[in-house]
Amino acid sequence: MEIGWWLQQASKIWKVLIGLRMEQYKWEHLPDVVIIEILKYLSDEEKVKAALTCKNWGRLYYTPCLWRKRHFDVGGYRVHANGLRACQFASLHGRHVQNLSLTCTHPSYHTAKMFQKTMEELLFKMRHAKLVEFELERLELERFWRFEASRDRLISNFVRFFRYQYRLETFDMTSAQLPSNSGIRILETLGSNSGETIKELFLEDFFHSRLAIIQVPRYLNCLTLFKNVEFLALNYNCISEDVIVLFAKTLRGKLDMINIKVCKLDPRHHRISGGAWGMLKRACPKLVVSFWFENIGQMHEIVPILSKEIPVRDFHIWTGYDDEADWVLNDTIRHLHVNYKHIIESVSLELDNNHETVDEEILALVTSCKHLKDFTLNAVILIPTIQQIMELQRERKIDLRTFRLTACGLSENEWTELSEIRDSYTTMIEQRALDFRFTTDLIVDFS
Repeated sequence: MEIGWWLQQASKIWKVLIGLRMEQYKWEHLPDVVIIEILKYLSDEEKVKAALTCKNWGRLYYTPCLWRKRHFDVGGYRVHANGLRACQFASLHGRHVQNLSLTCTHPSYHTAKMFQKTMEELLFKMRHAKLVEFELERLELERFWRFEASRDRLISNFVRFFRYQYRLETFDMTSAQLPSNSGIRILETLGSNSGETIKELFLEDFFHSRLAIIQVPRYLNCLTLFKNVEFLALNYNCISEDVIVLFAKTLRGKLDMINIKVCKLDPRHHRISGGAWGMLKRACPKLVVSFWFENIGQMHEIVPILSKEIPVRDFHIWTGYDDEADWVLNDTIRHLHVNYKHIIESVSLELDNNHETVDEEILALVTSCKHLKDFTLNAVILIPTIQQIMELQRERKIDLRTFRLTACGLSENEWTELSEIRDSYTTMIEQRALDFRFTTDLIVDFS
Protein backbone atom coordinates (compact mmCIF):
# COMPACT_ATOMS: atom_id res chain seq x y z
CA MET A 1 0.00 0.00 0.00
CA GLU A 2 1.03 3.63 -0.37
CA ILE A 3 3.04 5.17 2.45
CA GLY A 4 0.39 7.87 2.84
CA TRP A 5 -2.12 5.20 3.91
CA TRP A 6 0.36 3.78 6.39
CA LEU A 7 0.96 7.23 7.85
CA GLN A 8 -2.77 7.77 8.33
CA GLN A 9 -3.11 4.48 10.17
CA ALA A 10 0.00 5.13 12.25
CA SER A 11 -1.22 8.59 13.29
CA LYS A 12 -4.47 7.09 14.58
CA ILE A 13 -2.74 4.64 16.86
CA TRP A 14 0.12 6.91 17.93
CA LYS A 15 -2.00 8.43 20.72
CA VAL A 16 -2.29 5.06 22.44
CA LEU A 17 1.30 3.98 21.90
CA ILE A 18 3.21 5.46 24.81
CA GLY A 19 2.47 3.79 28.14
CA LEU A 20 0.36 0.92 26.77
CA ARG A 21 1.23 -2.75 26.48
CA MET A 22 2.70 -3.36 23.05
CA GLU A 23 1.34 -6.93 22.99
CA GLN A 24 -2.16 -5.60 22.37
CA TYR A 25 -1.21 -4.18 18.98
CA LYS A 26 0.34 -5.69 15.88
CA TRP A 27 3.21 -3.21 15.73
CA GLU A 28 5.52 -5.86 14.34
CA HIS A 29 3.58 -5.60 11.09
CA LEU A 30 4.19 -1.87 10.71
CA PRO A 31 7.02 -1.34 8.18
CA ASP A 32 10.21 0.36 9.39
CA VAL A 33 9.82 3.11 6.80
CA VAL A 34 6.47 4.16 8.33
CA ILE A 35 7.82 4.16 11.88
CA ILE A 36 10.78 6.26 10.76
CA GLU A 37 8.43 8.77 9.11
CA ILE A 38 6.52 9.05 12.39
CA LEU A 39 9.73 9.60 14.35
CA LYS A 40 10.74 12.43 12.03
CA TYR A 41 7.84 14.53 13.32
CA LEU A 42 8.72 14.08 16.99
CA SER A 43 10.86 16.22 19.26
CA ASP A 44 14.03 14.75 20.73
CA GLU A 45 12.25 14.04 24.03
CA GLU A 46 9.39 12.30 22.23
CA LYS A 47 11.83 10.22 20.20
CA VAL A 48 13.42 9.00 23.43
CA LYS A 49 10.03 8.01 24.85
CA ALA A 50 9.12 6.22 21.64
CA ALA A 51 12.46 4.36 21.67
CA LEU A 52 11.67 3.01 25.13
CA THR A 53 8.42 1.35 24.05
CA CYS A 54 10.00 -1.69 22.41
CA LYS A 55 13.29 -3.06 21.08
CA ASN A 56 12.33 -2.44 17.46
CA TRP A 57 11.57 1.23 18.06
CA GLY A 58 14.74 1.47 20.12
CA ARG A 59 16.67 0.13 17.14
CA LEU A 60 15.06 2.62 14.75
CA TYR A 61 15.89 5.48 17.12
CA TYR A 62 19.46 5.33 15.78
CA THR A 63 18.42 5.54 12.12
CA PRO A 64 20.77 8.12 10.53
CA CYS A 65 18.09 9.97 8.54
CA LEU A 66 16.40 11.05 11.81
CA TRP A 67 19.40 13.21 12.67
CA ARG A 68 20.31 14.91 9.39
CA LYS A 69 19.43 18.45 10.48
CA ARG A 70 20.44 20.01 13.75
CA HIS A 71 20.37 23.52 15.24
CA PHE A 72 22.25 24.46 18.39
CA ASP A 73 22.06 27.74 20.28
CA VAL A 74 25.41 27.71 22.03
CA GLY A 75 25.70 31.36 23.03
CA GLY A 76 24.20 33.71 25.57
CA TYR A 77 24.17 33.28 29.32
CA ARG A 78 23.04 29.65 29.00
CA VAL A 79 26.12 28.77 27.02
CA HIS A 80 27.25 26.11 29.51
CA ALA A 81 23.91 24.26 29.73
CA ASN A 82 23.19 24.59 26.00
CA GLY A 83 26.72 23.54 25.13
CA LEU A 84 26.49 20.49 27.35
CA ARG A 85 23.31 19.32 25.60
CA ALA A 86 24.83 19.98 22.19
CA CYS A 87 27.95 17.95 23.00
CA GLN A 88 25.84 15.09 24.36
CA PHE A 89 23.89 15.00 21.11
CA ALA A 90 27.13 15.12 19.10
CA SER A 91 28.44 12.08 20.97
CA LEU A 92 25.33 10.08 20.05
CA HIS A 93 24.32 11.32 16.62
CA GLY A 94 26.88 13.87 15.45
CA ARG A 95 28.26 11.69 12.66
CA HIS A 96 24.79 11.54 11.03
CA VAL A 97 24.26 15.32 10.77
CA GLN A 98 24.36 16.85 7.28
CA ASN A 99 22.83 20.29 7.93
CA LEU A 100 24.38 22.03 10.94
CA SER A 101 23.12 25.42 12.13
CA LEU A 102 24.70 27.21 15.08
CA THR A 103 23.52 30.35 16.84
CA CYS A 104 25.66 32.49 19.08
CA THR A 105 22.86 34.40 20.79
CA HIS A 106 23.88 37.64 22.49
CA PRO A 107 27.63 37.04 22.74
CA SER A 108 29.38 39.10 25.39
CA TYR A 109 32.76 39.63 26.94
CA HIS A 110 31.74 37.36 29.79
CA THR A 111 30.62 34.37 27.72
CA ALA A 112 33.19 34.46 24.90
CA LYS A 113 35.76 32.23 26.58
CA MET A 114 33.15 29.64 27.60
CA PHE A 115 31.70 29.70 24.09
CA GLN A 116 35.15 28.97 22.63
CA LYS A 117 35.61 25.96 24.91
CA THR A 118 32.13 24.67 24.07
CA MET A 119 32.76 25.04 20.34
CA GLU A 120 36.08 23.26 20.63
CA GLU A 121 34.45 20.20 22.16
CA LEU A 122 31.40 20.29 19.89
CA LEU A 123 33.35 20.63 16.66
CA PHE A 124 35.75 17.89 17.71
CA LYS A 125 32.89 15.48 18.37
CA MET A 126 31.23 16.36 15.06
CA ARG A 127 34.34 16.27 12.91
CA HIS A 128 33.31 13.03 11.22
CA ALA A 129 29.92 14.40 10.14
CA LYS A 130 29.61 14.67 6.38
CA LEU A 131 28.11 18.12 6.27
CA VAL A 132 26.27 19.48 3.26
CA GLU A 133 25.35 22.77 4.93
CA PHE A 134 27.08 24.78 7.66
CA GLU A 135 25.59 27.94 9.15
CA LEU A 136 26.85 30.17 11.96
CA GLU A 137 25.46 33.69 11.89
CA ARG A 138 26.37 36.72 14.00
CA LEU A 139 29.54 35.48 15.62
CA GLU A 140 30.65 39.15 15.67
CA LEU A 141 34.25 38.63 16.72
CA GLU A 142 35.09 42.29 16.16
CA ARG A 143 32.39 43.49 18.51
CA PHE A 144 32.42 41.24 21.56
CA TRP A 145 35.65 39.25 21.74
CA ARG A 146 38.21 41.06 23.87
CA PHE A 147 40.20 37.92 24.71
CA GLU A 148 42.58 37.51 21.79
CA ALA A 149 43.79 34.06 22.89
CA SER A 150 40.22 32.69 22.96
CA ARG A 151 39.49 34.23 19.58
CA ASP A 152 42.60 32.70 18.02
CA ARG A 153 41.79 29.28 19.47
CA LEU A 154 38.24 29.52 18.13
CA ILE A 155 39.54 30.22 14.63
CA SER A 156 41.87 27.24 14.90
CA ASN A 157 38.90 25.09 16.00
CA PHE A 158 37.01 26.07 12.85
CA VAL A 159 40.00 25.49 10.58
CA ARG A 160 40.58 22.04 12.10
CA PHE A 161 36.89 21.16 11.73
CA PHE A 162 36.64 22.22 8.08
CA ARG A 163 39.64 20.06 7.20
CA TYR A 164 37.32 17.08 7.67
CA GLN A 165 34.55 18.46 5.44
CA TYR A 166 34.66 17.46 1.77
CA ARG A 167 30.99 17.65 0.76
CA LEU A 168 29.84 21.13 1.81
CA GLU A 169 27.43 22.79 -0.61
CA THR A 170 26.36 25.75 1.53
CA PHE A 171 28.62 27.78 3.80
CA ASP A 172 27.20 30.69 5.81
CA MET A 173 29.18 32.70 8.35
CA THR A 174 27.31 35.98 7.93
CA SER A 175 28.45 38.67 10.38
CA ALA A 176 31.42 36.69 11.64
CA GLN A 177 33.50 39.92 11.49
CA LEU A 178 36.79 38.05 11.27
CA PRO A 179 40.26 39.61 11.04
CA SER A 180 41.78 39.30 7.58
CA ASN A 181 44.25 36.48 8.28
CA SER A 182 41.70 34.47 10.28
CA GLY A 183 39.02 34.78 7.61
CA ILE A 184 41.43 33.86 4.85
CA ARG A 185 42.62 30.79 6.82
CA ILE A 186 39.03 29.54 6.99
CA LEU A 187 38.40 30.23 3.29
CA GLU A 188 41.63 28.50 2.29
CA THR A 189 40.67 25.41 4.28
CA LEU A 190 37.14 25.44 2.85
CA GLY A 191 38.39 25.85 -0.69
CA SER A 192 41.02 23.14 -0.36
CA ASN A 193 38.50 20.59 0.88
CA SER A 194 35.05 21.63 -0.42
CA GLY A 195 35.99 24.02 -3.19
CA GLU A 196 34.58 21.69 -5.83
CA THR A 197 31.23 21.20 -4.06
CA ILE A 198 30.29 24.55 -2.50
CA LYS A 199 27.47 26.19 -4.45
CA GLU A 200 26.28 28.82 -1.96
CA LEU A 201 28.82 31.07 -0.23
CA PHE A 202 27.48 33.60 2.31
CA LEU A 203 30.31 35.99 3.19
CA GLU A 204 28.38 39.14 4.07
CA ASP A 205 30.27 40.86 6.92
CA PHE A 206 32.51 37.80 7.04
CA PHE A 207 35.49 40.13 7.51
CA HIS A 208 35.32 42.93 10.02
CA SER A 209 34.54 46.45 8.84
CA ARG A 210 37.16 48.94 7.67
CA LEU A 211 39.21 46.16 6.06
CA ALA A 212 40.32 46.63 2.46
CA ILE A 213 40.53 42.87 2.07
CA ILE A 214 40.95 43.10 -1.72
CA GLN A 215 44.46 44.43 -1.10
CA VAL A 216 45.56 41.14 0.49
CA PRO A 217 47.07 38.81 -2.19
CA ARG A 218 46.15 35.66 -0.26
CA TYR A 219 42.47 36.63 -0.46
CA LEU A 220 42.45 36.65 -4.26
CA ASN A 221 44.34 33.36 -4.33
CA CYS A 222 41.89 31.61 -2.01
CA LEU A 223 38.94 32.62 -4.22
CA THR A 224 40.44 30.57 -7.06
CA LEU A 225 39.79 27.42 -4.99
CA PHE A 226 36.00 27.72 -5.35
CA LYS A 227 35.03 26.22 -8.71
CA ASN A 228 31.23 25.78 -8.64
CA VAL A 229 29.71 28.71 -6.76
CA GLU A 230 26.21 29.60 -7.96
CA PHE A 231 25.22 32.08 -5.23
CA LEU A 232 27.58 34.54 -3.55
CA ALA A 233 26.91 37.14 -0.85
CA LEU A 234 29.69 39.52 0.18
CA ASN A 235 30.60 43.12 0.89
CA TYR A 236 31.76 45.66 -1.65
CA ASN A 237 35.18 45.80 0.03
CA CYS A 238 35.55 42.11 -0.92
CA ILE A 239 35.20 42.62 -4.69
CA SER A 240 37.38 44.47 -7.15
CA GLU A 241 38.18 44.56 -10.85
CA ASP A 242 40.53 41.58 -10.39
CA VAL A 243 37.93 39.61 -8.42
CA ILE A 244 35.23 40.12 -11.07
CA VAL A 245 37.65 39.08 -13.84
CA LEU A 246 38.64 36.04 -11.77
CA PHE A 247 34.98 35.00 -11.40
CA ALA A 248 34.53 35.31 -15.16
CA LYS A 249 37.28 32.72 -15.60
CA THR A 250 36.73 30.30 -12.71
CA LEU A 251 32.92 30.38 -12.49
CA ARG A 252 32.06 30.54 -16.17
CA GLY A 253 28.48 29.42 -16.78
CA LYS A 254 27.93 28.73 -13.06
CA LEU A 255 27.52 31.96 -11.09
CA ASP A 256 23.84 32.93 -11.07
CA MET A 257 23.55 35.56 -8.34
CA ILE A 258 25.71 37.98 -6.35
CA ASN A 259 24.44 39.89 -3.31
CA ILE A 260 26.60 42.94 -2.61
CA LYS A 261 26.40 44.95 0.61
CA VAL A 262 27.84 48.46 0.53
CA CYS A 263 28.29 49.66 4.10
CA LYS A 264 29.32 53.10 5.35
CA LEU A 265 32.13 51.69 7.50
CA ASP A 266 33.69 49.60 4.71
CA PRO A 267 36.26 50.88 2.19
CA ARG A 268 34.13 51.60 -0.88
CA HIS A 269 35.85 54.21 -3.03
CA HIS A 270 37.38 51.77 -5.50
CA ARG A 271 35.56 51.32 -8.80
CA ILE A 272 34.92 48.31 -11.04
CA SER A 273 34.75 49.05 -14.74
CA GLY A 274 31.76 48.30 -16.91
CA GLY A 275 34.08 46.21 -19.06
CA ALA A 276 34.81 43.83 -16.18
CA TRP A 277 31.12 43.48 -15.37
CA GLY A 278 30.35 42.93 -19.05
CA MET A 279 32.97 40.17 -19.16
CA LEU A 280 31.38 38.46 -16.15
CA LYS A 281 27.89 38.76 -17.64
CA ARG A 282 29.03 37.18 -20.90
CA ALA A 283 30.71 34.36 -18.99
CA CYS A 284 27.64 33.84 -16.77
CA PRO A 285 24.54 34.69 -18.88
CA LYS A 286 22.08 33.93 -16.04
CA LEU A 287 23.82 36.28 -13.60
CA VAL A 288 21.74 38.78 -11.61
CA VAL A 289 23.04 41.15 -8.94
CA SER A 290 21.47 42.51 -5.78
CA PHE A 291 22.74 45.69 -4.07
CA TRP A 292 22.14 46.76 -0.49
CA PHE A 293 23.40 50.24 0.48
CA GLU A 294 23.46 50.71 4.24
CA ASN A 295 23.65 54.14 5.83
CA ILE A 296 24.73 55.66 2.50
CA GLY A 297 22.63 58.23 0.69
CA GLN A 298 24.92 60.55 -1.22
CA MET A 299 24.40 60.25 -4.95
CA HIS A 300 28.12 60.63 -5.70
CA GLU A 301 28.84 57.57 -3.51
CA ILE A 302 26.13 55.35 -5.00
CA VAL A 303 25.87 56.02 -8.72
CA PRO A 304 29.58 55.48 -9.59
CA ILE A 305 29.35 51.97 -8.14
CA LEU A 306 26.30 51.12 -10.27
CA SER A 307 27.78 50.56 -13.71
CA LYS A 308 25.08 50.20 -16.36
CA GLU A 309 26.62 46.85 -17.39
CA ILE A 310 25.68 45.27 -14.04
CA PRO A 311 22.53 43.10 -14.32
CA VAL A 312 20.88 44.64 -11.24
CA ARG A 313 17.71 42.75 -10.35
CA ASP A 314 17.30 43.91 -6.74
CA PHE A 315 18.20 47.28 -5.26
CA HIS A 316 17.87 48.32 -1.63
CA ILE A 317 18.99 51.51 0.04
CA TRP A 318 18.80 52.83 3.58
CA THR A 319 20.16 56.36 3.66
CA GLY A 320 20.39 56.57 7.43
CA TYR A 321 19.17 59.65 9.21
CA ASP A 322 20.84 62.99 8.59
CA ASP A 323 18.51 65.98 8.50
CA GLU A 324 21.27 68.20 7.16
CA ALA A 325 22.39 65.97 4.29
CA ASP A 326 21.84 66.86 0.66
CA TRP A 327 21.36 63.37 -0.73
CA VAL A 328 20.45 64.22 -4.35
CA LEU A 329 18.16 61.20 -4.24
CA ASN A 330 16.40 62.04 -7.48
CA ASP A 331 19.56 61.39 -9.45
CA THR A 332 20.00 58.00 -7.77
CA ILE A 333 16.41 56.93 -8.48
CA ARG A 334 16.69 58.20 -12.04
CA HIS A 335 19.88 56.19 -12.54
CA LEU A 336 17.99 53.07 -11.46
CA HIS A 337 15.06 53.30 -13.83
CA VAL A 338 17.11 54.58 -16.78
CA ASN A 339 19.80 51.87 -16.64
CA TYR A 340 17.99 48.84 -15.21
CA LYS A 341 14.38 49.23 -16.35
CA HIS A 342 14.53 46.02 -18.40
CA ILE A 343 15.74 43.78 -15.55
CA ILE A 344 15.05 45.23 -12.11
CA GLU A 345 12.35 43.34 -10.17
CA SER A 346 12.64 44.48 -6.56
CA VAL A 347 13.32 47.95 -5.12
CA SER A 348 13.40 49.04 -1.49
CA LEU A 349 13.94 52.73 -0.72
CA GLU A 350 14.28 53.87 2.90
CA LEU A 351 14.90 57.57 2.43
CA ASP A 352 15.51 60.53 4.67
CA ASN A 353 14.26 63.03 2.10
CA ASN A 354 13.07 65.87 4.31
CA HIS A 355 14.70 68.41 1.98
CA GLU A 356 13.98 66.79 -1.38
CA THR A 357 10.77 65.86 -3.20
CA VAL A 358 11.11 62.52 -4.99
CA ASP A 359 7.52 61.95 -6.16
CA GLU A 360 8.19 62.48 -9.87
CA GLU A 361 11.08 60.00 -9.98
CA ILE A 362 9.15 57.45 -7.91
CA LEU A 363 6.37 57.51 -10.50
CA ALA A 364 8.91 57.22 -13.31
CA LEU A 365 10.44 54.22 -11.56
CA VAL A 366 7.22 52.23 -11.18
CA THR A 367 5.99 53.02 -14.69
CA SER A 368 9.21 52.45 -16.66
CA CYS A 369 10.41 49.29 -14.88
CA LYS A 370 8.04 46.77 -16.45
CA HIS A 371 9.40 43.81 -14.46
CA LEU A 372 9.12 45.54 -11.08
CA LYS A 373 7.13 43.25 -8.78
CA ASP A 374 8.17 44.20 -5.26
CA PHE A 375 8.36 47.82 -4.13
CA THR A 376 9.02 49.03 -0.59
CA LEU A 377 9.05 52.76 0.12
CA ASN A 378 9.77 54.54 3.39
CA ALA A 379 9.89 58.24 2.57
CA VAL A 380 8.17 61.60 2.56
CA ILE A 381 5.70 61.32 -0.31
CA LEU A 382 2.57 63.18 -1.35
CA ILE A 383 -0.87 61.60 -1.01
CA PRO A 384 -1.78 62.22 -4.70
CA THR A 385 1.36 60.33 -5.75
CA ILE A 386 0.27 57.29 -3.76
CA GLN A 387 -3.21 57.44 -5.24
CA GLN A 388 -1.72 57.68 -8.73
CA ILE A 389 0.33 54.52 -8.12
CA MET A 390 -2.78 52.69 -6.95
CA GLU A 391 -4.72 53.85 -10.00
CA LEU A 392 -1.94 52.67 -12.32
CA GLN A 393 -2.15 49.30 -10.60
CA ARG A 394 -5.93 49.17 -10.98
CA GLU A 395 -5.62 49.95 -14.70
CA ARG A 396 -2.91 47.25 -15.01
CA LYS A 397 -0.39 49.76 -16.31
CA ILE A 398 1.96 48.50 -13.63
CA ASP A 399 2.07 45.02 -12.13
CA LEU A 400 3.25 45.19 -8.54
CA ARG A 401 2.69 42.08 -6.45
CA THR A 402 4.03 43.65 -3.26
CA PHE A 403 3.78 47.32 -2.29
CA ARG A 404 4.75 48.25 1.25
CA LEU A 405 4.57 51.94 2.01
CA THR A 406 5.57 53.89 5.10
CA ALA A 407 4.49 57.46 4.42
CA CYS A 408 6.55 59.79 6.58
CA GLY A 409 5.74 63.25 7.80
CA LEU A 410 1.95 62.96 7.49
CA SER A 411 -0.46 64.90 9.58
CA GLU A 412 -3.33 63.07 11.25
CA ASN A 413 -5.74 64.30 8.56
CA GLU A 414 -3.41 63.12 5.80
CA TRP A 415 -3.15 59.67 7.38
CA THR A 416 -6.95 59.51 7.47
CA GLU A 417 -7.04 60.43 3.79
CA LEU A 418 -4.43 57.79 2.94
CA SER A 419 -6.38 55.17 4.87
CA GLU A 420 -9.48 55.99 2.85
CA ILE A 421 -7.53 55.62 -0.39
CA ARG A 422 -6.25 52.24 0.74
CA ASP A 423 -9.74 51.10 1.67
CA SER A 424 -11.10 52.15 -1.72
CA TYR A 425 -8.80 49.66 -3.43
CA THR A 426 -9.42 46.79 -1.01
CA THR A 427 -11.51 44.80 -3.49
CA MET A 428 -8.81 44.98 -6.16
CA ILE A 429 -6.13 43.97 -3.65
CA GLU A 430 -8.11 40.96 -2.46
CA GLN A 431 -9.22 39.81 -5.91
CA ARG A 432 -5.66 39.90 -7.27
CA ALA A 433 -4.14 38.46 -4.05
CA LEU A 434 -1.77 41.41 -3.71
CA ASP A 435 0.41 42.18 -0.70
CA PHE A 436 -0.19 45.92 -0.27
CA ARG A 437 0.39 47.49 3.15
CA PHE A 438 0.27 51.16 4.15
CA THR A 439 1.69 52.55 7.39
CA THR A 440 2.99 55.88 8.63
CA ASP A 441 5.59 57.12 11.09
CA LEU A 442 2.86 59.28 12.63
CA ILE A 443 2.08 58.41 16.25
CA VAL A 444 -1.68 58.61 16.59
CA ASP A 445 -3.25 58.76 20.04
CA PHE A 446 -6.47 56.72 19.92
CA SER A 447 -7.25 57.13 23.64
